[in-house]
Amino acid sequence: MAEFVRYCTPLSGGRAVTAPATCAQRHIWNLMQRQLPDAAFYDVCYWVPLSGHGTAQDLLDVFAELLRRHESLRTSFHRDAGGSLVQQVTDSAEFETEVWTLTRDEDADSVLHTWQSRMRHTPFEPARAPLIRFMVIVADGAPVFAAYCVSHLVVDLTSLRLLADEVTRLLDARVAGRPLPPAAPARQLVEQAELEHSPRGRALLKRARAYWSRQLASAPATLFPPRNGAGGGLAAAVRYSAGMESRAVALAVPLLARRWRVSTSVVLLTVVAQLLGRRAGTPTCALRLLAANRSDPELHATIGNLHSEVAVTIGLEGERIEEVARRAFAECTAAYANGLYDPDEVAELIASAHGPGVPIDLSYCFNDVRLEHTLPPEAEDRAAVSGAALRAAMADTVVAPDEFEEGETFFLVIDDEIPGRIRLVLNADHRALTPSEVHGFLYDVERSLVEYAEGTGQQAMEERGAAAAGGLGRSLS
Repeated sequence: MAEFVRYCTPLSGGRAVTAPATCAQRHIWNLMQRQLPDAAFYDVCYWVPLSGHGTAQDLLDVFAELLRRHESLRTSFHRDAGGSLVQQVTDSAEFETEVWTLTRDEDADSVLHTWQSRMRHTPFEPARAPLIRFMVIVADGAPVFAAYCVSHLVVDLTSLRLLADEVTRLLDARVAGRPLPPAAPARQLVEQAELEHSPRGRALLKRARAYWSRQLASAPATLFPPRNGAGGGLAAAVRYSAGMESRAVALAVPLLARRWRVSTSVVLLTVVAQLLGRRAGTPTCALRLLAANRSDPELHATIGNLHSEVAVTIGLEGERIEEVARRAFAECTAAYANGLYDPDEVAELIASAHGPGVPIDLSYCFNDVRLEHTLPPEAEDRAAVSGAALRAAMADTVVAPDEFEEGETFFLVIDDEIPGRIRLVLNADHRALTPSEVHGFLYDVERSLVEYAEGTGQQAMEERGAAAAGGLGRSLS
């Protein structure tokens, strides 16, 4: 078994400052409080493959440089005397790094898995910075992987990717003896909090509040009513995840995006919303979209948590699927434009949307994390889906259990890490979808996309909806 040495590296420099927490920080804080006592649930592990040059000490120096550059990585959180959440940036800290050395009969993946499993059960203390830990894997005397476990309070997915790129660039420069590339200009989160409390920020929050009110007014109370009239009889939620790797989805989505004149994300969202709405028997479907909130140029390179989850209510009625898709496209555009909101105000709106004490269930998330959203050339697109290519591609589809964890009733993640395929991972509460139904839902997404690409989707969807309404249930592929 590979052994590791733990290093605790002191760090000083930069400013020390205390400021109100941002809206995004308060949003994640609230989610974390709901998840207690599992305080590590919102900690995230991310790893970076390296070229096998340099030394472990080079990585320790790179990690120190990251903490000097990015204040969020030196930030802790606590409530002030008035009960408000504040962010506290420290000018001195000590960060932890584990350096693992592989033996000849071991592989890096097993070491990463072991480390990640331990981090999953090693929560951070929010009041003690830094809320990040590092690790390095060394093989044949040189680092081949760097990884970090970090609290969602201080980073979002975009930040994880930015940090990975920065680790590589800083290490390459250090090994080559070049000056370190400068940090990209970016707004720190103390200044983000100042903006949110400014007249401009208050106007944005007011606009977002009005947006949420409109969305909630037409949202269904729930997409998963109790089965057979039974109440919530389980003491605790039990969840199951499955992932689908589909070449057919990757072929169908760009074709439909052109045909419907929407983005590829909206194609996927439209089909998912339609399946959920037909299952629930509702004319609308309300989901939470995960918004990056980085449209402001000053936030493009920010390392910090800017993430929010914004509701979108999609009307599903219409004779043609194109109408639903274009309506969804317009609604999504408005949703992302209102990603900055006060989470406590929104919680109050949700709690009273259908009357005092009658909350709307918004425990349904759609998260498209693909890096590549551009469409291929049209000629290439058409060639890829000509003839029986779509049906042949469906034979390659793989659906299998997955380790993905979430705390929502329904959480769908879409990625494109496998070339030529789109991967959908669905985590669901057993009380909403059983494991077999999770598999069935993923197959239904693929089948619906293929049928729409073939031109038979509208009729097939209506027939499945009628069968479900008649008590025949959903068919599983």
